[in-house]
Amino acid sequence: MLLALLSEYKVQRWFTGSLIWGGFQNIALIETSLQPWWESSLPGRLQAKISPWAEGSTISKVMVPTALIVLMALLIVSPFFPTEVVGGILLIAAVSTVLLFALQRRAYLPLALPVSAFWLSAFIALLGSPQLALSLDGWVKITLYLLVFALASHLFCDPRTRTVALATYLTTTLPVTLFGLYQWRTGAAALATWVDPESSLADTTRVYSFLGNPNLLAGYLLAAVPLGIVGFLVWKSWGAKLVGGLASLLAAMCIVLTFSRGGWIALVVTSLLFSFLLLQWFSERFSPQIRIWIPIGLVIGSFVLLGLVVLAVPILRERASSIFTGRGDSSNNFRINVWAAVFDMIRAFPLTGIGPGNRTFEAIYPFFQRPKFNALSAYSIPLEITVEMGIPGLLTFVWLVLATTLQGLVTWARRLTTDESALWSAAATCAIVGLLVDGFTDTVWFRPPVQLVWWLLCAVVAAEFWRWQQRKKTSSSEI
Repeated sequence: MLLALLSEYKVQRWFTGSLIWGGFQNIALIETSLQPWWESSLPGRLQAKISPWAEGSTISKVMVPTALIVLMALLIVSPFFPTEVVGGILLIAAVSTVLLFALQRRAYLPLALPVSAFWLSAFIALLGSPQLALSLDGWVKITLYLLVFALASHLFCDPRTRTVALATYLTTTLPVTLFGLYQWRTGAAALATWVDPESSLADTTRVYSFLGNPNLLAGYLLAAVPLGIVGFLVWKSWGAKLVGGLASLLAAMCIVLTFSRGGWIALVVTSLLFSFLLLQWFSERFSPQIRIWIPIGLVIGSFVLLGLVVLAVPILRERASSIFTGRGDSSNNFRINVWAAVFDMIRAFPLTGIGPGNRTFEAIYPFFQRPKFNALSAYSIPLEITVEMGIPGLLTFVWLVLATTLQGLVTWARRLTTDESALWSAAATCAIVGLLVDGFTDTVWFRPPVQLVWWLLCAVVAAEFWRWQQRKKTSSSEI
Protein backbone atom coordinates (compact mmCIF):
# COMPACT_ATOMS: atom_id res chain seq x y z
CA MET A 1 0.00 0.00 0.00
CA LEU A 2 2.86 2.34 0.82
CA LEU A 3 4.27 1.82 -2.66
CA ALA A 4 0.88 2.53 -4.23
CA LEU A 5 0.53 5.80 -2.34
CA LEU A 6 4.07 6.81 -3.25
CA SER A 7 3.28 6.11 -6.88
CA GLU A 8 0.30 8.45 -6.74
CA TYR A 9 2.58 11.17 -5.45
CA LYS A 10 5.07 10.38 -8.23
CA VAL A 11 7.96 9.82 -5.83
CA GLN A 12 8.07 6.04 -5.96
CA ARG A 13 11.10 6.09 -8.24
CA TRP A 14 12.94 8.37 -5.85
CA PHE A 15 12.03 6.28 -2.80
CA THR A 16 12.90 2.88 -4.28
CA GLY A 17 16.30 4.22 -5.29
CA SER A 18 17.07 5.86 -1.97
CA LEU A 19 19.39 4.70 0.79
CA ILE A 20 16.35 4.28 3.07
CA TRP A 21 14.73 1.75 0.76
CA GLY A 22 18.07 0.04 0.22
CA GLY A 23 18.42 -0.35 3.97
CA PHE A 24 14.91 -1.77 4.22
CA GLN A 25 15.69 -4.26 1.47
CA ASN A 26 18.83 -5.44 3.25
CA ILE A 27 17.09 -5.80 6.61
CA ALA A 28 14.13 -7.71 5.18
CA LEU A 29 16.24 -9.70 2.68
CA ILE A 30 13.83 -8.58 -0.04
CA GLU A 31 16.24 -8.92 -2.95
CA THR A 32 18.45 -11.57 -1.34
CA SER A 33 18.42 -15.23 -2.32
CA LEU A 34 19.59 -17.57 0.43
CA GLN A 35 19.14 -20.73 -1.59
CA PRO A 36 22.80 -21.02 -2.74
CA TRP A 37 23.97 -20.60 0.86
CA TRP A 38 21.51 -23.25 2.06
CA GLU A 39 22.51 -25.74 -0.63
CA SER A 40 26.19 -25.37 0.27
CA SER A 41 25.60 -25.71 4.03
CA LEU A 42 25.91 -29.01 5.90
CA PRO A 43 22.13 -29.39 6.53
CA GLY A 44 21.42 -28.51 2.90
CA ARG A 45 23.91 -31.08 1.60
CA LEU A 46 22.48 -33.75 3.91
CA GLN A 47 18.98 -32.93 2.71
CA ALA A 48 20.11 -33.17 -0.92
CA LYS A 49 21.55 -36.65 -0.32
CA ILE A 50 18.60 -38.03 1.65
CA SER A 51 15.63 -36.58 -0.23
CA PRO A 52 16.22 -38.39 -3.58
CA TRP A 53 16.33 -41.71 -1.72
CA ALA A 54 13.07 -40.89 0.06
CA GLU A 55 11.16 -39.71 -3.01
CA GLY A 56 8.23 -41.97 -3.74
CA SER A 57 8.48 -43.78 -0.40
CA THR A 58 5.38 -44.32 1.71
CA ILE A 59 6.68 -42.23 4.59
CA SER A 60 7.39 -39.35 2.24
CA LYS A 61 3.82 -39.43 0.92
CA VAL A 62 2.21 -39.38 4.37
CA MET A 63 4.66 -36.92 5.96
CA VAL A 64 2.94 -33.70 4.85
CA PRO A 65 -0.59 -34.68 5.99
CA THR A 66 0.88 -36.09 9.22
CA ALA A 67 2.78 -32.87 9.92
CA LEU A 68 -0.35 -30.83 9.17
CA ILE A 69 -2.36 -32.94 11.62
CA VAL A 70 0.28 -32.37 14.31
CA LEU A 71 0.18 -28.61 13.69
CA MET A 72 -3.61 -28.63 13.84
CA ALA A 73 -3.48 -30.61 17.09
CA LEU A 74 -1.21 -27.96 18.61
CA LEU A 75 -3.63 -25.18 17.65
CA ILE A 76 -6.62 -27.09 18.98
CA VAL A 77 -5.04 -28.18 22.27
CA SER A 78 -3.15 -25.03 23.31
CA PRO A 79 -6.05 -22.97 24.78
CA PHE A 80 -7.69 -25.87 26.61
CA PHE A 81 -4.93 -28.06 28.07
CA PRO A 82 -2.02 -27.43 30.47
CA THR A 83 1.51 -26.67 29.33
CA GLU A 84 2.68 -30.27 29.83
CA VAL A 85 0.23 -31.56 27.21
CA VAL A 86 1.20 -28.82 24.77
CA GLY A 87 4.86 -29.63 25.40
CA GLY A 88 4.32 -33.27 24.49
CA ILE A 89 2.76 -32.32 21.15
CA LEU A 90 5.58 -29.81 20.59
CA LEU A 91 8.05 -32.68 20.83
CA ILE A 92 6.07 -34.63 18.22
CA ALA A 93 6.04 -31.51 16.04
CA ALA A 94 9.83 -31.23 16.39
CA VAL A 95 10.30 -34.80 15.18
CA SER A 96 7.87 -34.13 12.32
CA THR A 97 9.88 -31.06 11.32
CA VAL A 98 13.16 -32.97 11.15
CA LEU A 99 11.59 -35.79 9.11
CA LEU A 100 9.82 -33.37 6.78
CA PHE A 101 12.98 -31.45 5.99
CA ALA A 102 14.97 -34.64 5.55
CA LEU A 103 12.50 -36.29 3.20
CA GLN A 104 11.34 -33.34 1.09
CA ARG A 105 13.46 -30.66 -0.53
CA ARG A 106 12.12 -27.15 -0.14
CA ALA A 107 13.57 -23.70 -0.60
CA TYR A 108 15.24 -21.86 2.27
CA LEU A 109 12.83 -19.03 3.11
CA PRO A 110 14.49 -15.63 3.69
CA LEU A 111 12.83 -15.13 7.08
CA ALA A 112 14.56 -18.28 8.32
CA LEU A 113 17.84 -16.32 8.58
CA PRO A 114 16.76 -13.83 11.29
CA VAL A 115 14.88 -16.68 13.02
CA SER A 116 18.11 -18.71 13.04
CA ALA A 117 20.02 -15.70 14.37
CA PHE A 118 17.48 -15.38 17.19
CA TRP A 119 17.95 -19.05 18.06
CA LEU A 120 21.75 -18.65 18.00
CA SER A 121 21.48 -15.69 20.41
CA ALA A 122 19.47 -17.89 22.76
CA PHE A 123 22.15 -20.59 22.54
CA ILE A 124 24.92 -18.11 23.36
CA ALA A 125 22.85 -16.83 26.30
CA LEU A 126 22.50 -20.42 27.48
CA LEU A 127 26.27 -20.94 27.46
CA GLY A 128 26.86 -17.72 29.41
CA SER A 129 24.06 -18.23 31.94
CA PRO A 130 24.85 -18.33 35.67
CA GLN A 131 21.99 -20.87 35.95
CA LEU A 132 22.90 -23.30 33.16
CA ALA A 133 20.51 -26.11 34.14
CA LEU A 134 17.52 -23.79 34.45
CA SER A 135 18.39 -21.96 31.24
CA LEU A 136 18.59 -25.26 29.37
CA ASP A 137 14.87 -25.68 29.99
CA GLY A 138 14.17 -22.25 28.47
CA TRP A 139 16.44 -22.86 25.50
CA VAL A 140 14.70 -26.17 24.73
CA LYS A 141 11.35 -24.37 24.74
CA ILE A 142 12.63 -21.71 22.34
CA THR A 143 14.01 -24.43 20.07
CA LEU A 144 10.68 -26.26 20.01
CA TYR A 145 8.76 -23.11 19.10
CA LEU A 146 11.21 -22.24 16.32
CA LEU A 147 10.86 -25.76 14.94
CA VAL A 148 7.10 -25.14 14.84
CA PHE A 149 7.83 -22.04 12.75
CA ALA A 150 10.00 -24.15 10.44
CA LEU A 151 7.25 -26.75 10.17
CA ALA A 152 4.48 -24.23 9.51
CA SER A 153 6.45 -22.16 6.98
CA HIS A 154 7.39 -25.37 5.15
CA LEU A 155 3.75 -26.43 4.99
CA PHE A 156 2.39 -22.98 4.14
CA CYS A 157 4.31 -22.85 0.88
CA ASP A 158 1.21 -24.73 -0.29
CA PRO A 159 -1.71 -22.28 0.21
CA ARG A 160 -4.11 -25.16 0.85
CA THR A 161 -2.32 -26.24 4.02
CA ARG A 162 -2.10 -22.60 5.14
CA THR A 163 -5.87 -22.27 4.76
CA VAL A 164 -6.49 -25.46 6.73
CA ALA A 165 -4.23 -24.34 9.59
CA LEU A 166 -5.74 -20.85 9.81
CA ALA A 167 -9.25 -22.27 9.64
CA THR A 168 -8.33 -24.58 12.53
CA TYR A 169 -7.17 -21.64 14.64
CA LEU A 170 -10.28 -19.58 13.86
CA THR A 171 -12.61 -22.50 14.57
CA THR A 172 -10.83 -23.18 17.86
CA THR A 173 -11.38 -19.58 18.99
CA LEU A 174 -15.17 -20.01 18.75
CA PRO A 175 -15.68 -22.14 21.90
CA VAL A 176 -13.07 -20.02 23.67
CA THR A 177 -14.95 -16.78 22.93
CA LEU A 178 -18.39 -18.27 23.57
CA PHE A 179 -17.31 -19.43 27.02
CA GLY A 180 -15.84 -15.98 27.65
CA LEU A 181 -19.18 -14.37 26.77
CA TYR A 182 -20.89 -16.87 29.06
CA GLN A 183 -18.59 -15.79 31.88
CA TRP A 184 -19.53 -12.16 31.29
CA ARG A 185 -23.19 -13.08 31.38
CA THR A 186 -23.07 -15.21 34.53
CA GLY A 187 -20.02 -13.78 36.28
CA ALA A 188 -16.53 -15.21 36.67
CA ALA A 189 -14.48 -15.32 39.85
CA ALA A 190 -11.16 -13.51 39.60
CA LEU A 191 -8.29 -15.97 39.98
CA ALA A 192 -5.91 -13.17 40.93
CA THR A 193 -5.93 -9.45 41.76
CA TRP A 194 -6.41 -8.24 38.20
CA VAL A 195 -7.85 -4.85 39.08
CA ASP A 196 -6.75 -2.32 41.70
CA PRO A 197 -8.75 -3.42 44.79
CA GLU A 198 -9.15 0.21 45.82
CA SER A 199 -10.75 1.29 42.53
CA SER A 200 -14.44 1.27 41.67
CA LEU A 201 -13.69 -1.48 39.13
CA ALA A 202 -12.61 -3.99 41.76
CA ASP A 203 -15.80 -6.03 41.31
CA THR A 204 -15.88 -5.83 37.51
CA THR A 205 -16.01 -9.18 35.72
CA ARG A 206 -12.95 -9.76 33.54
CA VAL A 207 -13.46 -12.77 31.29
CA TYR A 208 -10.65 -15.27 30.83
CA SER A 209 -12.43 -18.30 29.31
CA PHE A 210 -10.36 -21.50 29.40
CA LEU A 211 -7.01 -19.69 29.57
CA GLY A 212 -7.23 -18.59 33.20
CA ASN A 213 -5.99 -15.04 32.63
CA PRO A 214 -7.76 -12.12 30.87
CA ASN A 215 -4.54 -10.64 29.50
CA LEU A 216 -3.58 -14.03 28.06
CA LEU A 217 -7.03 -14.42 26.51
CA ALA A 218 -6.75 -11.01 24.84
CA GLY A 219 -3.36 -11.87 23.37
CA TYR A 220 -4.55 -15.26 22.13
CA LEU A 221 -7.63 -13.83 20.38
CA LEU A 222 -6.02 -10.77 18.82
CA ALA A 223 -5.00 -12.49 15.56
CA ALA A 224 -8.52 -13.86 15.07
CA VAL A 225 -9.87 -10.36 14.38
CA PRO A 226 -8.03 -9.65 11.08
CA LEU A 227 -7.73 -13.32 10.06
CA GLY A 228 -11.46 -13.86 10.54
CA ILE A 229 -12.24 -10.87 8.32
CA VAL A 230 -10.03 -12.29 5.58
CA GLY A 231 -11.74 -15.67 5.90
CA PHE A 232 -15.10 -13.96 5.53
CA LEU A 233 -13.90 -12.16 2.40
CA VAL A 234 -12.05 -14.91 0.52
CA TRP A 235 -13.60 -18.23 1.52
CA LYS A 236 -16.17 -19.42 -0.98
CA SER A 237 -18.79 -21.34 1.03
CA TRP A 238 -21.19 -19.45 3.26
CA GLY A 239 -20.45 -21.86 6.13
CA ALA A 240 -16.76 -20.97 6.00
CA LYS A 241 -17.59 -17.26 5.69
CA LEU A 242 -19.79 -17.56 8.77
CA VAL A 243 -16.94 -19.14 10.76
CA GLY A 244 -14.56 -16.35 9.74
CA GLY A 245 -17.03 -13.55 10.45
CA LEU A 246 -18.11 -14.96 13.81
CA ALA A 247 -14.52 -15.63 14.88
CA SER A 248 -13.57 -12.01 14.17
CA LEU A 249 -16.64 -10.47 15.81
CA LEU A 250 -16.63 -12.66 18.92
CA ALA A 251 -12.87 -12.26 19.37
CA ALA A 252 -13.18 -8.46 19.31
CA MET A 253 -16.05 -8.58 21.83
CA CYS A 254 -14.13 -10.89 24.15
CA ILE A 255 -10.99 -8.74 24.01
CA VAL A 256 -13.05 -5.74 25.13
CA LEU A 257 -14.58 -7.78 27.99
CA THR A 258 -11.17 -8.93 29.23
CA PHE A 259 -10.60 -5.31 30.33
CA SER A 260 -6.98 -5.86 29.35
CA ARG A 261 -5.62 -2.39 28.69
CA GLY A 262 -2.76 -3.76 26.61
CA GLY A 263 -5.26 -5.89 24.70
CA TRP A 264 -7.44 -2.84 24.03
CA ILE A 265 -4.54 -0.79 22.69
CA ALA A 266 -3.37 -3.74 20.57
CA LEU A 267 -6.90 -4.24 19.21
CA VAL A 268 -7.14 -0.58 18.22
CA VAL A 269 -3.71 -0.61 16.54
CA THR A 270 -4.38 -3.89 14.73
CA SER A 271 -7.83 -2.79 13.59
CA LEU A 272 -6.65 0.60 12.35
CA LEU A 273 -3.67 -0.82 10.49
CA PHE A 274 -5.67 -3.64 8.92
CA SER A 275 -8.53 -1.30 8.00
CA PHE A 276 -5.98 0.99 6.37
CA LEU A 277 -4.66 -1.89 4.24
CA LEU A 278 -8.07 -3.40 3.60
CA LEU A 279 -9.50 -0.13 2.33
CA GLN A 280 -6.68 -0.02 -0.19
CA TRP A 281 -7.96 -3.37 -1.44
CA PHE A 282 -11.45 -1.95 -1.99
CA SER A 283 -10.43 1.54 -3.06
CA GLU A 284 -8.94 0.37 -6.35
CA ARG A 285 -12.38 1.15 -7.81
CA PHE A 286 -12.16 4.81 -6.73
CA SER A 287 -10.35 7.64 -8.43
CA PRO A 288 -6.90 8.66 -7.09
CA GLN A 289 -8.34 11.98 -5.86
CA ILE A 290 -10.82 10.17 -3.59
CA ARG A 291 -8.53 7.25 -2.71
CA ILE A 292 -6.04 9.29 -0.73
CA TRP A 293 -8.74 10.62 1.60
CA ILE A 294 -10.09 7.19 2.54
CA PRO A 295 -7.31 6.29 5.03
CA ILE A 296 -7.41 9.77 6.54
CA GLY A 297 -11.16 9.55 7.00
CA LEU A 298 -10.81 6.09 8.48
CA VAL A 299 -8.28 7.19 11.11
CA ILE A 300 -10.29 10.26 12.13
CA GLY A 301 -13.56 8.33 12.18
CA SER A 302 -12.07 5.49 14.23
CA PHE A 303 -10.73 7.84 16.89
CA VAL A 304 -14.04 9.68 17.06
CA LEU A 305 -15.95 6.38 17.42
CA LEU A 306 -13.52 5.13 20.05
CA GLY A 307 -13.82 8.37 21.99
CA LEU A 308 -17.62 8.22 21.93
CA VAL A 309 -17.63 4.60 23.19
CA VAL A 310 -15.22 5.40 26.04
CA LEU A 311 -17.24 8.46 27.05
CA ALA A 312 -20.57 6.62 26.86
CA VAL A 313 -19.59 3.59 28.99
CA PRO A 314 -18.33 4.62 32.46
CA ILE A 315 -16.58 1.31 33.21
CA LEU A 316 -14.61 1.46 29.97
CA ARG A 317 -13.81 5.13 30.55
CA GLU A 318 -12.43 4.52 34.02
CA ARG A 319 -10.41 1.48 32.95
CA ALA A 320 -9.00 3.34 29.94
CA SER A 321 -8.11 6.39 32.03
CA SER A 322 -6.08 4.20 34.41
CA ILE A 323 -3.51 3.83 31.61
CA PHE A 324 -2.43 7.43 32.18
CA THR A 325 -2.45 7.51 35.99
CA GLY A 326 1.13 6.31 36.36
CA ARG A 327 1.82 5.01 39.85
CA GLY A 328 -1.71 5.96 40.87
CA ASP A 329 -2.85 2.52 39.64
CA SER A 330 -1.55 -0.49 41.56
CA SER A 331 -0.90 -2.48 38.37
CA ASN A 332 1.05 0.39 36.83
CA ASN A 333 3.01 0.88 40.05
CA PHE A 334 3.87 -2.82 40.21
CA ARG A 335 5.15 -2.89 36.64
CA ILE A 336 7.22 0.26 37.09
CA ASN A 337 8.99 -1.29 40.08
CA VAL A 338 9.60 -4.55 38.21
CA TRP A 339 10.97 -2.69 35.19
CA ALA A 340 13.39 -0.76 37.43
CA ALA A 341 14.72 -4.03 38.85
CA VAL A 342 14.97 -5.56 35.38
CA PHE A 343 17.08 -2.63 34.18
CA ASP A 344 19.47 -3.38 37.04
CA MET A 345 19.62 -7.01 35.88
CA ILE A 346 20.39 -5.91 32.32
CA ARG A 347 23.21 -3.69 33.55
CA ALA A 348 24.63 -6.67 35.43
CA PHE A 349 24.36 -9.08 32.44
CA PRO A 350 24.45 -6.87 29.31
CA LEU A 351 26.06 -9.19 26.75
CA THR A 352 24.70 -12.70 27.26
CA GLY A 353 21.86 -11.99 29.69
CA ILE A 354 20.92 -14.30 32.54
CA GLY A 355 19.90 -17.12 30.19
CA PRO A 356 16.62 -18.02 28.47
CA GLY A 357 13.49 -19.13 30.26
CA ASN A 358 11.15 -18.05 33.03
CA ARG A 359 12.76 -20.42 35.54
CA THR A 360 16.08 -18.60 35.17
CA PHE A 361 14.34 -15.26 35.67
CA GLU A 362 12.58 -16.51 38.81
CA ALA A 363 15.89 -17.70 40.25
CA ILE A 364 17.85 -14.47 39.68
CA TYR A 365 15.22 -11.73 39.98
CA PRO A 366 14.98 -11.92 43.83
CA PHE A 367 18.56 -10.59 44.05
CA PHE A 368 17.47 -7.38 42.27
CA GLN A 369 13.81 -6.95 43.20
CA ARG A 370 12.36 -4.02 45.09
CA PRO A 371 10.90 -4.91 48.50
CA LYS A 372 7.44 -6.52 48.27
CA PHE A 373 7.54 -6.59 44.45
CA ASN A 374 8.24 -10.18 43.51
CA ALA A 375 7.61 -11.02 39.83
CA LEU A 376 7.56 -14.01 37.50
CA SER A 377 8.63 -12.06 34.42
CA ALA A 378 9.75 -8.64 33.21
CA TYR A 379 6.22 -7.67 32.02
CA SER A 380 7.63 -6.44 28.73
CA ILE A 381 8.75 -8.44 25.70
CA PRO A 382 11.77 -6.21 24.85
CA LEU A 383 12.92 -6.17 28.47
CA GLU A 384 12.36 -9.91 28.92
CA ILE A 385 14.38 -10.76 25.82
CA THR A 386 17.14 -8.34 26.78
CA VAL A 387 17.44 -9.61 30.36
CA GLU A 388 17.40 -13.25 29.21
CA MET A 389 19.54 -13.02 26.05
CA GLY A 390 21.44 -9.76 26.41
CA ILE A 391 21.65 -6.88 23.99
CA PRO A 392 22.62 -9.19 21.05
CA GLY A 393 19.42 -11.15 21.67
CA LEU A 394 17.37 -7.96 21.56
CA LEU A 395 19.05 -6.89 18.32
CA THR A 396 18.31 -10.21 16.63
CA PHE A 397 14.69 -10.01 17.79
CA VAL A 398 14.39 -6.47 16.40
CA TRP A 399 15.82 -7.77 13.11
CA LEU A 400 13.28 -10.59 13.10
CA VAL A 401 10.39 -8.19 13.75
CA LEU A 402 11.51 -5.67 11.13
CA ALA A 403 12.13 -8.38 8.53
CA THR A 404 8.74 -9.99 9.16
CA THR A 405 6.84 -6.70 9.06
CA LEU A 406 8.61 -5.43 5.95
CA GLN A 407 8.20 -8.73 4.11
CA GLY A 408 4.50 -8.72 4.95
CA LEU A 409 4.00 -5.17 3.72
CA VAL A 410 6.04 -5.71 0.56
CA THR A 411 4.06 -8.86 -0.23
CA TRP A 412 0.86 -6.87 0.26
CA ALA A 413 1.99 -3.95 -1.90
CA ARG A 414 3.29 -6.09 -4.77
CA ARG A 415 0.33 -8.51 -4.89
CA LEU A 416 -2.44 -6.14 -3.87
CA THR A 417 -4.48 -6.32 -7.06
CA THR A 418 -3.45 -9.74 -8.35
CA ASP A 419 -3.79 -12.29 -5.54
CA GLU A 420 -6.27 -12.70 -2.69
CA SER A 421 -3.57 -14.54 -0.71
CA ALA A 422 -2.02 -11.12 -0.10
CA LEU A 423 -4.88 -10.50 2.32
CA TRP A 424 -3.61 -13.32 4.57
CA SER A 425 -0.17 -11.72 4.61
CA ALA A 426 -1.67 -8.33 5.45
CA ALA A 427 -3.79 -9.77 8.28
CA ALA A 428 -0.84 -11.69 9.73
CA THR A 429 1.39 -8.60 9.60
CA CYS A 430 -1.19 -6.45 11.39
CA ALA A 431 -1.68 -9.12 14.08
CA ILE A 432 2.09 -9.33 14.60
CA VAL A 433 2.26 -5.57 15.12
CA GLY A 434 -0.67 -5.77 17.55
CA LEU A 435 0.93 -8.54 19.60
CA LEU A 436 4.11 -6.48 19.85
CA VAL A 437 2.14 -3.45 21.04
CA ASP A 438 0.46 -5.61 23.68
CA GLY A 439 3.84 -7.06 24.62
CA PHE A 440 5.39 -3.73 25.52
CA THR A 441 3.72 -3.90 28.93
CA ASP A 442 3.08 -7.63 29.37
CA THR A 443 4.68 -10.99 28.65
CA VAL A 444 1.72 -13.20 27.70
CA TRP A 445 3.65 -13.52 24.42
CA PHE A 446 5.78 -16.17 26.10
CA ARG A 447 2.82 -18.38 27.04
CA PRO A 448 2.19 -21.40 24.74
CA PRO A 449 -1.18 -20.32 23.22
CA VAL A 450 0.17 -16.91 22.19
CA GLN A 451 3.63 -18.19 21.18
CA LEU A 452 2.07 -20.71 18.80
CA VAL A 453 -0.14 -18.04 17.22
CA TRP A 454 2.86 -15.70 16.88
CA TRP A 455 5.00 -18.22 15.01
CA LEU A 456 1.98 -19.25 12.94
CA LEU A 457 1.64 -15.62 11.81
CA CYS A 458 5.37 -15.37 11.06
CA ALA A 459 5.12 -18.55 8.99
CA VAL A 460 2.23 -17.08 6.98
CA VAL A 461 4.28 -13.98 6.16
CA ALA A 462 7.42 -16.01 5.35
CA ALA A 463 5.60 -18.40 3.00
CA GLU A 464 3.62 -15.69 1.21
CA PHE A 465 6.78 -13.62 0.71
CA TRP A 466 8.55 -16.66 -0.72
CA ARG A 467 5.63 -17.30 -3.10
CA TRP A 468 5.85 -13.68 -4.28
CA GLN A 469 9.58 -14.14 -4.93
CA GLN A 470 8.87 -17.28 -6.96
CA ARG A 471 6.28 -15.46 -9.08
CA LYS A 472 8.69 -12.61 -9.60
CA LYS A 473 11.38 -15.02 -10.82
CA THR A 474 8.90 -16.73 -13.14
CA SER A 475 7.80 -13.43 -14.62
CA SER A 476 11.41 -12.34 -15.15
CA SER A 477 12.31 -15.59 -16.90
CA GLU A 478 9.29 -15.28 -19.22
CA ILE A 479 10.38 -11.80 -20.24
